[in-house]
Amino acid sequence: TIAPDDWSLLDNALNNLSKYQGLIFTSVNGVRFFTERLKSIGQDIRELKGLRVFSIGPKTAQAIRDLGISIDVIPEKFVAESLIESMKNIKGQRFLLPRANIAREILPIQLREMGAIVDVVPAYQTVLPDTQVDELHKRLEAGSIDIITFTSSSTVKNFLELTGEKFLPSIKNIKIACIGPVTEKTAREAGLNVDIIPEQYTVSSLLDAIESFFQAAS
Repeated sequence: TIAPDDWSLLDNALNNLSKYQGLIFTSVNGVRFFTERLKSIGQDIRELKGLRVFSIGPKTAQAIRDLGISIDVIPEKFVAESLIESMKNIKGQRFLLPRANIAREILPIQLREMGAIVDVVPAYQTVLPDTQVDELHKRLEAGSIDIITFTSSSTVKNFLELTGEKFLPSIKNIKIACIGPVTEKTAREAGLNVDIIPEQYTVSSLLDAIESFFQAAS
C-alpha cells in the first residue's frame, strides 16, 4: 500500500471540505493516507468539523476515533451494503469517499441512486510486491503451505496475478480463508474453494475461525 501517483483529486477535495456534508472511510489505510495528506498541505483535523463521518468496520472506526473524530454511522455488518442500508435521507447531500485507486463500485453507485453526490478520490493504491515471489513459487511447488488468507478482493487478485495459472492446481489443494463474503465471492469467481469465513468480518475473528477450523480437523 503506497501513496497514489497523483494527489490532485484528493488535494482539491481537502481544500474544499466545506462543500461536503459527509465523509466515508472504508479502511484504516483510507483514514491514514487522508489525514496524513490533510496535514501535509497545511490543514488539520479541525477542518472536518461539521462533517458527518461514516465508517465500515471496527478497525477503521478505531483509527478515526484515535484522531478525536466522532463517527455518525457504523453499520452492523462490515461491508458496503450494510453501510448503504444505514444511510437515510441523503438526497442532494455531497459525500467524499477517499479510498484505494481500485475498489468495489457498489457504494458510490448505490448512494448516487439514492440521490447523493459522491466524490470518489484515490487516497492510496495497492501494488504487487516485487520481492519473495520466487520463494512463494517454491513453497507452492513443494506443497508446504497449509492455508492462504485473504483480507480483501484486491489481495485475491494480486495473489493470483503473482502466482499465475501454473500454480492454480496447487492453490486449489490449500485451505483458503476469507475475511468476509465479498472477498469469498472474488475467490470463488477465480476458481478457488473457500473453507473458512468468520462470523465477524475482522482480522481477529478470521484468526479465531482459522484456529477453530484446524482444532476441529485435528
